[in-house]
Amino acid sequence: MTINATSRNDHGKEASRRVRNAGQIPAVFYGHGVETTAVSVEPKSLTKALSNPKGLNGLFSLTVDGSDATQRVFVRELQRHPVSRKILHIDLVAPNPEKEITATVPLRFTGRSIGVSTGGRMRKPYREVKVRALPDQIPGEIVIDVTNIDQGDAVYASQLDAGNGAVIYDRDFVIVKVAAPRGGNKK
Repeated sequence: MTINATSRNDHGKEASRRVRNAGQIPAVFYGHGVETTAVSVEPKSLTKALSNPKGLNGLFSLTVDGSDATQRVFVRELQRHPVSRKILHIDLVAPNPEKEITATVPLRFTGRSIGVSTGGRMRKPYREVKVRALPDQIPGEIVIDVTNIDQGDAVYASQLDAGNGAVIYDRDFVIVKVAAPRGGNKK
């Protein structure tokens, strides 16, 4: 996926407002081997790039000012309007392809737990986890099948498979747990 951008010389709130009024999205491009540059991004190319299977964790090609040279980038930060959810600003980072990075990866739960079927309550305290891997090995999501989780059972972060050599980067913690119903176990 390619994101088309145009370099700009102005910075600050007013400059960003002018860029948005012109139908573009203000952005900053920085990272490994590149100079920090303020750019404006075409909304169509950005939306198309972000709709890939890896979402924000995907690597994209960035073309600045129609140049033939492209740079591999990922999204470091994306700011949205609190009501309209339109993208207000984006940070694009050129990673070092040989150095691991930490990224936030969403969790997706599938199946119906046997513990819930027998009256238990499922607790899912986390919607995402931090993963550490090379930039091109960051997964788009981690799928957790909860079908075999019974009352009193739990899945910990250390039990997740992030794939491609990626590791969960944090302490070990409960991802999903099925608690017994109040008043005791009513299996």
